Amino acid sequence: MKNWYKRPLWMAYLLAVAIWIALFIASSLQVVWYTMQGAIGNQLVPLEELQLISLVEQKPIQEIGQGNWLVSSDSDPQIRWYCGGKYLDTVELKMKTLWPTGAVVLYYRTPEQPDFLPRQMVYAQITEQETYRFDLGGKVVEEIRIDPASNGGVILELEQLRLSAGSEWKILPNFQQAALLLGIPPITVAIWKVFRGIKFPKNKLKE
Repeated sequence: MKNWYKRPLWMAYLLAVAIWIALFIASSLQVVWYTMQGAIGNQLVPLEELQLISLVEQKPIQEIGQGNWLVSSDSDPQIRWYCGGKYLDTVELKMKTLWPTGAVVLYYRTPEQPDFLPRQMVYAQITEQETYRFDLGGKVVEEIRIDPASNGGVILELEQLRLSAGSEWKILPNFQQAALLLGIPPITVAIWKVFRGIKFPKNKLKE
């Protein structure tokens, strides 16, 4: 270990792994804590508990088959659900649509906030057909609001809303996380070597 500075890349990788393990442990302890408090958000939300705004029943017509279809009555339809201070990592919405919806986004409100804020918005990731996933990254949430369309006249059908509070950090990283773990140490070492190679002028104090 005396000559550790001669192997900075290995040290950088070891430090990255140590930080990753520390984050995994901290995230797991957080999930355990909220589970003990009864505030963990692992559940399937009953659709009848959802508050629908600017979404009205669409009666079957020739172009639309039977089903619980809804139509957006303006450009700001909303699906709201009161969580009551649940710890959430992800929210998944299964929804059929007959027309392009535009951006599908989720807003979340924390317990100390009276209203939703623009900065607390998450864009949906379409993980599979008709499934929209929102990654909150581990937040205590008082209420969620999903905007399922950005236009009026969009016909859709809600099928499922699932909340998940599994640990955001897994012991085995996904592809993006592994790329960061492999890429950041060499960049850090390169910056460190450049910085070490810079010779700063010494200031001589006048007597």
